[in-house]
Amino acid sequence: MKLIIEQSLDHEDVEITIKCQMIDADLEKLIAQIRLYGFSIMGKKDGSVHPLRPEDIFYFESIDDKTFAYCEKDVYDCSLKLYELEQQLAKADFVRISKSCIMNIAKLSSVRALINGRFEARLQNGEKLVINRHYVQGFKEKFNF
Repeated sequence: MKLIIEQSLDHEDVEITIKCQMIDADLEKLIAQIRLYGFSIMGKKDGSVHPLRPEDIFYFESIDDKTFAYCEKDVYDCSLKLYELEQQLAKADFVRISKSCIMNIAKLSSVRALINGRFEARLQNGEKLVINRHYVQGFKEKFNF
């Protein structure tokens, strides 16, 4: 792969051109990451609205019809529903792990099997999430497990 970066004050906007013979899985993942450039999700905390970058979010959880975005140290209220987030982040490093949770696999530290076909995911911030057995296959495919 060849990378060419052209920096000039004449350019008004960032433009990325990809030239290739075929788009493979790795290139598709790279394209998804590029598309997330500049994309943010609005989160509310203490009466203020904060733009949250997807790469800073560890997971989303829905509790009592409210969606929360969990970052390393803070939790934000998110106005989007889990299914909306799942659609918007489908090509990114996010995967549904239960009926009420979407996890960022880029923040995954380790995984271990539990009883009844479930898995336990340990995140980089030390939190543990349970991957429901109905979502294990999707997790394995996304994580290349």
